[in-house]
Amino acid sequence: MLVETVAMGGRTLGEPLAIGGVDGDLTLRALLRVLVAHELAAYSAHRERSATLQILTPADLVRGAETGRYGNEPRELPAAPSLDNAHARAVEAFDDQLYFAVLDDVRITDLDATHAITSHSRLRLVRLVALTG
Repeated sequence: MLVETVAMGGRTLGEPLAIGGVDGDLTLRALLRVLVAHELAAYSAHRERSATLQILTPADLVRGAETGRYGNEPRELPAAPSLDNAHARAVEAFDDQLYFAVLDDVRITDLDATHAITSHSRLRLVRLVALTG
């Protein structure tokens, strides 16, 4: 299955994401759980990579001049939310119509309706952008 994210108006938000092992009859709610789990795993991997210092910032240079040690402090990124919490937020955002989902060119309006998913399915999540007056 291929997952794409775009903002209303066609601007792509990222590279299409290939998700394997998602064949069968599934609901959008179940698909969102798989996607959220994938994103949480990617964030955790990014968090681990970012723990090592890669670039010295001006604050790092000042601290290094004071302590005589440069770049030994780990970078702190916030911990990822739990899978249940992140999934609940994704469902809430769908219910609040902050984005909509299109599966194989058919818009999904019910989180709990079952859809046939194949390895060739394409899910597009379209983020709606609020207009200001």
